Amino acid sequence: MEEKNHVQKEELLEKLSEIYDQLEELEKALDNNLTEHRNKLMTDQFAKLDRLDGRISKLERIYQNITFDKKRVGNLHQNTSMKLELGF
Repeated sequence: MEEKNHVQKEELLEKLSEIYDQLEELEKALDNNLTEHRNKLMTDQFAKLDRLDGRISKLERIYQNITFDKKRVGNLHQNTSMKLELGF
């Protein structure tokens, strides 16, 4: 009877060791997959940020050009008004 219990304990320990080894392998696989996924997400986010940066820069240039054109047109109107006033 004691021999049978000892054998069962040995078998149980062996099975638990196998389960532990499988869990370690699973942990490594999960860690690798999560690392790859995290790196891909970061790469995707950096690409999106680069595209947004380009779009923002383009909009800033357009805004600066519009502002510059408005100032130039405003200066032309002021100069014309001054000429008319001086002419009278």
